[in-house]
Amino acid sequence: MKRYIDCLSRGEISTLAAIRLSTTAHLVALAAEADPELRAMASGRSFALALSAPGLPAACVSSRGASVRAWSGGEARPVGAGRASLVLRAAARTLGGGVGTPLPLFLGPGAFAALAFFRAAAARLPSMLEDPSIDSAVKARLYAEAALRGLAEVAARDPGVEERLRHAPDGSVAVEAVGAFAMGLRKSGRRIELLPAAPESPNARLIFRDAETVVAVFSGARPAVVALGASELSIRGFLPLVQGLFAVLDRLGDYLAVEAKGGSR
Repeated sequence: MKRYIDCLSRGEISTLAAIRLSTTAHLVALAAEADPELRAMASGRSFALALSAPGLPAACVSSRGASVRAWSGGEARPVGAGRASLVLRAAARTLGGGVGTPLPLFLGPGAFAALAFFRAAAARLPSMLEDPSIDSAVKARLYAEAALRGLAEVAARDPGVEERLRHAPDGSVAVEAVGAFAMGLRKSGRRIELLPAAPESPNARLIFRDAETVVAVFSGARPAVVALGASELSIRGFLPLVQGLFAVLDRLGDYLAVEAKGGSR
């Protein structure tokens, strides 16, 4: 895969934009759970905002009371989530890291609160991952959410992984980090669905020793094969299913490494 966004095909740019839409919405919602200031902003005014790009399902974030929720990739709107009061619309190339600014469309009550919250949360997220005062379990959850959401988008959209997924068996995988989280994935054909809780009887388990290992592996600081060799990461159950998912995760890494050609141009 090419390094710069200007060298990508239209389909690759669309896939990269879908990854950014999905991960951004869900990470913003998780940030609100973990950060008291963001939580206070969200609970001060009910709103719903949508992040959109032409040809892609919108990714949405809603706040009602003390609850901040996100949905993306064509997922059903949660019960009680209102219609979008603000839409941030951008070209796929802009969402992928290219030049451009999302256009805010103010649709109704709560739009300015939604915009203020989103800007604050998007600015806070990078520092949360570096802030030593933030619990490592929170960081692990953010990294895992980004990785697994991105994996699902790549599986659904990138023709380069179609053959790999065809040969990988269907089934469910529990993704767990001791003391941090327990999530799940379900593969059916090319579709990979992220589950908010680990399935009770998964076909395989991917178990991280601790939150620090999650951060190291999903941030790219420590290769998964090294973590496996050091017993920081273990795989149990149906190995071919997990191997198929790791192949898609490798492809996700290619997308996340794409840069805007020429830097700040």
